[in-house]
Parts: sequence; C-alpha cells; structure tokens
Amino acid sequence: MFNSYRTDVETALQGVPSVYVDEAVNVLRKARLESFTVFIVGNGGSAATASHFANDLVKMCGVRAYSLSDMIPLVTAYGNDDEWENMYREPLTRLMSPQDILISISCSGYSANVVEAARMVRERRIAGNSIALIGSDRKCELARLADVIIDVPFKDIRVQEDCHMVICHAIAGLLRSGT
Repeated sequence: MFNSYRTDVETALQGVPSVYVDEAVNVLRKARLESFTVFIVGNGGSAATASHFANDLVKMCGVRAYSLSDMIPLVTAYGNDDEWENMYREPLTRLMSPQDILISISCSGYSANVVEAARMVRERRIAGNSIALIGSDRKCELARLADVIIDVPFKDIRVQEDCHMVICHAIAGLLRSGT
C-alpha cells in the first residue's frame, strides 16, 4: 500500500542527520562564491538524480554544475576504450581543476565507476572536495573516500533513491534561499 511506502520514506528521511546536508550546502555555497565547478556522477537511477541535481544547481542556484552521466559519448568512449570502471575517472582527470567539487551518488557505495571517480579526487585534490550520497552502509568504499557523507539509513534501494532526490532538492532550496 502507498501509505506504507510513504511511511518508509518519511522514516528514512528522519534518519538523515541534517548536519551532513548543511555541510554539503556549505561546500556548494563556497563553490558558487568562488566559481568552482561541480561534477556529479551516478549510475541508473542515481544517474538520473545526478542529471536532475545538476539542472537544479545551475538553474536555481547559479552553481556551475555538470552531470557526467549526461555526457554519454564521452563517458561511453572512456568506458569502452579504458575499462568501464574508469568511465568517470578519466574524463574528470581532464575536466576538474584542483578546487572543483565531485558529488558521487551510489546507493550501494560500491559502484566501481563512481568509486574510481571519488578515488581520483581523493588522490589528486585537497580535502573538502567530495560529497557522497549513499545508502545505509556508512562503511562502504565511497564513504571512505568522501569528505561529506550523506547516508540514508534504510535498506530499500527505492527509498534510498527517493530520499537522495529529496536531499538534492533540499540542498538546492537552501542554496537558493541563502540559508
């Protein structure tokens, strides 16, 4: 029943500590003020969230943001020629400047291509440049690589994906309002 699912989403959202969302807002506020670029990566439903979030950051918040999953010819060329786990990593090595921000979205926190993108940022950039939206496993590979971790403490991937979109909308709203 719908009421049960709605309750699951509400329960999951109540478990997301607002301090992590506030940290992400602060990172993105700095990116906007200093004209840094934000790159967002994800697979499947998380790729759709990445695309939607990039749109909101640009249109609503004045942040220079790109979803790499929208760059289909580029990322599939790297995936085909340089291994699929590098489909985001390799373009980011050419596109990112040291101060730029990476937002990684993965419910499992173990998606190889998303993890490799975060690993590249960790290896080449200063701390504070990586935000991860993950599912319920705060010990996942992606969480170990990110500076700001927003987890959804609920096991159902549908609920996690819905919560990620709500969190992205909340971040965009907070950036737009200036709070």
